[in-house]
Amino acid sequence: PFLSLILFCMLSLGTRAMADTMSRNVRFNAMQAVLIDVGLILPTLIYEGLAENDIPRIYAEIGCNFVYYVYMSAIVYSVVMNLKGRKPNGLPIVSDAAEVMTGPF
Repeated sequence: PFLSLILFCMLSLGTRAMADTMSRNVRFNAMQAVLIDVGLILPTLIYEGLAENDIPRIYAEIGCNFVYYVYMSAIVYSVVMNLKGRKPNGLPIVSDAAEVMTGPF
C-alpha cells in the first residue's frame, strides 16, 4: 500500500511544481488517476486486517470482484471521456477532490 502513497506524493507535488507548463486538463487527469489509485488502499487494508479471520470464500470473492469492477469502471470512464474530448468529472468523490487539488488555473 505504500507505493500508492509514494505515487500520490510524487504526482501531486509534480503537478503543482509544473503548474505553469502543464495544461489544467493534464493536471486534473493526473490528480484523478492518483486519487483512484489511492482509493485502492482502503480495500487492501481491510483485506489485510481480515486475513487472520476465516471469512467465507464467497464473501471474499464478492468483495474482490466489487473492488475490481469499480476500479475498472472508473478507468474506462476516464479514458472514454478523454477520448471524446470532455473532462471526466463524473466520478462522485474523486472528481471533486481532483478539482480542488488542481486549483482554479
